[in-house]
Amino acid sequence: YPQVALVALNPHTGQILALVGGRNYGVSQLNHAVAERPTGSIFKPFVYAAAYNTSLNGMSLGDDGVFTALTRLNDDQRTFMFDGKAYEPGNFEKGEYPGMVTAAQAIAHSLNIATIGLAEKVGYENVAALARTAGITNARGTPSVAIGTYNATPIDMAGAYTVFANNGVHLKPWMLASVRNANGDIVADFAPEAKQVMDPRTASLTQSLLQFVMSYG
Repeated sequence: YPQVALVALNPHTGQILALVGGRNYGVSQLNHAVAERPTGSIFKPFVYAAAYNTSLNGMSLGDDGVFTALTRLNDDQRTFMFDGKAYEPGNFEKGEYPGMVTAAQAIAHSLNIATIGLAEKVGYENVAALARTAGITNARGTPSVAIGTYNATPIDMAGAYTVFANNGVHLKPWMLASVRNANGDIVADFAPEAKQVMDPRTASLTQSLLQFVMSYG
């Protein structure tokens, strides 16, 4: 049967509150919550966050100027050239290429071509670098990074999304708070690992785009 993993955590502490590793431990002992898979479209917010970062740092996206939710992106079918090789991605809905769309529409409908085009303007390595700081350590600066072709675990991705809900602070997911001996004495306490990896304004603006996904996507 198809498998599923679930990770529920508190984005303000990083504590894992619930974890499901598969359908039936008796059938398969593989914990899918810690198994790497291509991230797919849940990676895309990091492309838009990188675009916001670029604008907040005073840089424009070429002729498009400052990046906003209303920035126009081209979702026409096209070939991307990278490292001397052609890359021809498609959209999830085969044959559907709506042309010029806003950034909000592009992420709401998970449009691949528009998102890769935005990553190209921002810089593929800039997108990958931001993702790596948020815990998606396998991300690399290529066109396909924009649509999640690099691997991560569900726990990695749950942790990565804490940056959007936590004002740009990444919290590494954790389950163990303390180790105590038989008498209840503390052997070791563990503090959550927190790191500011994103401008709070970028986190807030990207969160607004993600709310648009739920409202209109």
